[in-house]
Order: sequence, then C-alpha cells, then structure tokens
Amino acid sequence: MKKITYLLLAVVLIACDRKGSSKYDNEEDTNTAKTQTNTKKTPAKAAKPIGGERINKSATIRQQPNGTALASLLDYVPVRCASIRKGWYPVSVDFDITADEYRKPSFRKGRKLVVNGVPAGSLLRDVKLPVSTNGDRMWATIDGYTEQSSIRQGTIIEVAAVNFLKQHKDYSVAGLQPFIHNFQLDEDSAIKPYALYYNYESGIDDPSPGYRLAFICQGKQLIGILHSRPLTLQGTTPKRLQRGFAVNFLPGIDDYLKEDFCKKFNTYIVSVD
Repeated sequence: MKKITYLLLAVVLIACDRKGSSKYDNEEDTNTAKTQTNTKKTPAKAAKPIGGERINKSATIRQQPNGTALASLLDYVPVRCASIRKGWYPVSVDFDITADEYRKPSFRKGRKLVVNGVPAGSLLRDVKLPVSTNGDRMWATIDGYTEQSSIRQGTIIEVAAVNFLKQHKDYSVAGLQPFIHNFQLDEDSAIKPYALYYNYESGIDDPSPGYRLAFICQGKQLIGILHSRPLTLQGTTPKRLQRGFAVNFLPGIDDYLKEDFCKKFNTYIVSVD
C-alpha cells in the first residue's frame, strides 16, 4: 500500500503531462494517470524521488536575465534554483565530463550535455566551466538564469508542499512519508522535542546553505512549516524568525508550542555557522 501511495503522489505533485519514460537519476514517472480497462494489474514499483526543480519542456540558460545564451536544456532535466528574481530563476546544473575535460575544462559550442548518463541538452557557446569530482564521477557546472516558465511549478518544493497539505488530511509523520520520500527530506532532531524534516537551500547564493523548507513535527504530528522562501498556506500567517526564516503554524496549534518552538529555533539558528 505504501508503494502505491508513492506512485500516486508523483501524479499529484507534478500534474503535468510528460512524454517518454523516466530517464534521469532521481526522477519519477509523472505521466498523467489514465483510466485503464481490460488490463492485468501488476504490483506498483516505488517511485523515484523528484528531489527538486525540473525543466519544463525546454529551457535556455543565460549568463544574465535576457543575456547571452550559455546552454539549452531538455525537458525534465534536474536543476538547482535560487529564489526567483523579477521573473528569472538563478539556476545551476551539473553535467557529466571525461577525465580529459576535467584536466582541461574548456568546452566548445555544440558540445552535448549528459546528466547522470542521459542526454540533457547542449552548449550554445564556447565556455570554461568549474569542474568537480567525488572520486566516482566527474562533472562540470553551468551557472546562469532561466525564465520562470522554464521550471515546472510542481517540482518547486514550496508549491508542492502547499498542494500536498491541501490534498491530504493525515498530518502524522507516517502520512507525510510520501512527500518526505519524494523530495528526499532529511530528519533533524537537534531542537528537542521537535523533529524537522528538511531540505537545504540551493547553494547558489550561499556556499554554506541553510534550511530551505522543513516540516516541523512534535509528537509525530505536523505542527507547522519552516521556510526561507515565500510560502502561502491557507488559514495561516507567517511568523518571522532569526536569519530570514519564517514559520507558518497549522490552525489550532497551541500558543505554548508556537512560542516554545520559535524561542528554541532562534537560539539554535544563531548558534550555528
């Protein structure tokens, strides 16, 4: 039953038709569900996590908004996005490179881009790029900007979280597992007695990124959402916290819990680097 829930969540979160099968690592099948008749049912496989933002149909990565084009990306390529700025997302994408390219990271116009072994686009100009390795693979990173319409809204975690909470009424940790799985949220229990299920910021603006979004749970139940980017949750009002964070508590949460969490979070967040 848990596996079926994961598969259905992928359909709800993305809500976009997508031709072709799953290709990229950490991508899940987001084809629109269709009514099937006279077909033999087979056990559902656990959907692969979305992880984060994906390209909508195609995208051009530019040096600046409306600036020189650096690369073109194909549909559903995974990218990292910073906060939107006047209709443009600062983005970053890693593509696979060879050992020779790692030693001499100069890339020519027309060079095909591959992400996790899958075709992902091409370079639109000659460029030198930063390269990295983890010992198992090597990659180069393109940093730039792309238009708002080039990012699938359902893969933006703030949008997806609000939609998920609208469509699901089980706010227990168990009930949140499909979302936690889909966006690969980690657990942090440093602020006791609360547990945070979180992801980090993109790292584009800050090389030491902090929380981007976190489900705040107490007693195995969701009590609010911590966030560093704008988030609108019906029936709630954001409360400002230290270091640019905000929290939206769910309706009906006890005032003591609200104040206790805010006090403990502020103390914690100013004590860490």
